[in-house]
Amino acid sequence: MATDISMCSNALLLIGHGTISSFTEGGAGALVASNLYQTSYENLLSLHRWRFASGKVALSRLTVTPLNDWSYAYQLPADYLLANRVIPQSDYEIFANKIYSNETTLEIDYVFKPAESQLPAYFVKLMEMYLASQFAVPVTDNSAKGQLYAQFYDAQMRQAKFADASSRPPDAVADNPLWAARA
Repeated sequence: MATDISMCSNALLLIGHGTISSFTEGGAGALVASNLYQTSYENLLSLHRWRFASGKVALSRLTVTPLNDWSYAYQLPADYLLANRVIPQSDYEIFANKIYSNETTLEIDYVFKPAESQLPAYFVKLMEMYLASQFAVPVTDNSAKGQLYAQFYDAQMRQAKFADASSRPPDAVADNPLWAARA
C-alpha cells in the first residue's frame, strides 16, 4: 500500500539517497520531499484523465445568482482537480471552486485526488519516477541523474497510460455515410 512517505522514500532511494520515514526528520531528502511532494502529486494527476482518479457527481446548485453572464453557480467537489466533461454538454466557466452555467442542473465527470493508498501499482511506479526526476538535482546536485530519471519517467508514463486505458473499452466507431459512399 502506497503512502506519500513510501513513494518519496523510494524516489530518494532511486537517486542514491537514503530512505526517509517522515517529512520532518531533517536532511536534504526529507526537506526536498516535504516541499515538492504535494504539488508533484497533484500535477501528475492533472496531466492525464486517469480512470482510477475519475468520478461523476451531480453538482449542488448554489442559491446565489452569479454577478456575470451566467444564470447559475454550482459548487465543485472538494477533491476536484480537472473537468473531463459537463453534462448536459454546454458552455460553462470555472472560477475558483465554482462552475458557472446557464443549465438548471449540472453533472460533472472529473479527475479527483485519491488517497495514496488507493493508487494502482502502475501509477505508484510513475509517481516514484516523477519524484526521482524532481528530487535528483536538489538532493544530489547531479543534473545527469535528473535527466536519466526524466527519461525513466517518460517511459513509465507511456506504460501507465496504456494500463489505465484498459479500464475502459475503446469507443465504437460510428457509422459514417461517407464510408458507405466509398464502398
